[in-house]
Amino acid sequence: MNMQSNSETDVVIIGAGVVGASIALELQRSGRTVLVVDKGESVGGGSTSASSALIRFNYSTRSGVVAAWESFHRWKAWEEHLGYVDGPVAQFHPLSMILLEPPNFDRSSYLEHFNELGIPFEELGENDLSEKYPMFNTGRFWPPCLPNDEHFFEDAEEKLGGFFVPSGGFIDDPQLAAQNLMDAARHFGAKVSLRTSVVAIEKDQDKVVGVRLDNGEIIKSSIVINAAGPWSSYINDLAGVSETMGMSTRGMRQEVHALPASEEFNFIDNPVMVGDLDLGFYTRPQPGGTLIVGGVEADCDPAVWIDDPDSDSPTPSIESWESLVWRLAKRVPEVSVPNRPTGLASHYDVTPDWTPIYDRTDLEGFYVACGTSGNQFKNAPLIGHLMNELISACESGHDHDADPVQVHCSLVNETVDLGTFSRNRKPVAGTGTVLG
Repeated sequence: MNMQSNSETDVVIIGAGVVGASIALELQRSGRTVLVVDKGESVGGGSTSASSALIRFNYSTRSGVVAAWESFHRWKAWEEHLGYVDGPVAQFHPLSMILLEPPNFDRSSYLEHFNELGIPFEELGENDLSEKYPMFNTGRFWPPCLPNDEHFFEDAEEKLGGFFVPSGGFIDDPQLAAQNLMDAARHFGAKVSLRTSVVAIEKDQDKVVGVRLDNGEIIKSSIVINAAGPWSSYINDLAGVSETMGMSTRGMRQEVHALPASEEFNFIDNPVMVGDLDLGFYTRPQPGGTLIVGGVEADCDPAVWIDDPDSDSPTPSIESWESLVWRLAKRVPEVSVPNRPTGLASHYDVTPDWTPIYDRTDLEGFYVACGTSGNQFKNAPLIGHLMNELISACESGHDHDADPVQVHCSLVNETVDLGTFSRNRKPVAGTGTVLG
């Protein structure tokens, strides 16, 4: 194929969120030349900036738990991980987590992986939970329902227990974390082009050979990576790989709300992240005296699928605000509910099983790091390493589909099986939730 190229690079990454930035850093310092393109105005300005940035480990697959556990240790050594810092740095705040479980919840997969990997945890019975967290109403309200449901304000007749994990935390500024990664990538030589849209994936038969930009420029490259977040399905369609992938991605609207913390439940007093699967929300306190609250895809909350993220409003809705904040108030009766919404709305690229796709495709040289489903910010320090190992193996002729690449995680001395994140995997069983 004859193709006029205005420039050339080893790798083009589509998407300058935290995933694209992580990949850019690892590929650039591995010796490849990297160009990152993004249609947005800033690094990390899309879904990344709206992340609740929770660091947790309760996944149903071993590789999912290993990845989160390794990433936790990398977050704790953030500046060392970056290898270059110039300016403000995103801060990791240690915070324990409690999972409040619905009836008949099977925690066996968590316990198995936690025990095997040495992740500390504690199972809390009804009395344990009430004693440890007296500011919570520990009644069982299952199933979750909306405030206009006739049963919403009924008292609970049973008590519930929980699953407590003392390790974990959150990042105070997720967009700054993406900028830290990209600043380091630039330091090592990566290039970034913002306000730049990809309009075509250039191919020569079954191989990728570059991308065409909205200004008509063609960037020649033998490796192209789709890290476009909510726009990832559009990019996969451009590449012609959607129909050959067993897993798909789709944009979903998500809202996160903020409200004043209570005197007994805040960042200073009784700080803990809560994944409340019984009432259908998650919450965490943050510095400054506020709580943030989001949904966990409870059946009473309709999924809002977005085909064109550019056409959707970032303004939070009254319906979501009332639904989530009032459910939080049932669990924390002392919290005060403001009269109007405060928060934001954004979009996640969701797979059917809420597990990401980190994989090659049937188009040689075209890779995907998408379908992060709102729960992969925590793995940002590791994603670049995973993709670098995958790409290095595949570009050297390794048959990843037949023999999935195994990636060593040095800080926890464990292995991630990238087959877990295959585009053609069988759906992973899990909680089916964002949870930050």
